[in-house]
Amino acid sequence: MHDWTLVEILFEWQAARVTLSFRQNAGVSTIVAEGVSRLDVPHTNEWGPSVSVNRVRGPVHADDAGRGRRRLTIEMQSGDVITVLASSFVMPDPLPDQAAALATAASGE
Repeated sequence: MHDWTLVEILFEWQAARVTLSFRQNAGVSTIVAEGVSRLDVPHTNEWGPSVSVNRVRGPVHADDAGRGRRRLTIEMQSGDVITVLASSFVMPDPLPDQAAALATAASGE
């Protein structure tokens, strides 16, 4: 997801659902988080203004006393880190070039 452009973050409060929309070469992709209990969206531009993703970590198990939450962090190229704590995530399918890289890494070549 490196260099994807963050377009929109939608938090449907009553449904506890967050949808993050990104523009990339193949069009628009989304991440959907269900059972959201926390959303942190700083916008301080510590490294300078940017709308592009630097890296994504997770979703990983959160340290939340066994509540089954998962954490996703999105580091923007501005230095801001968006954090979503939720019960589940639907991640975008890898792009063909990413899928090939993952297959190569898995095979050990």
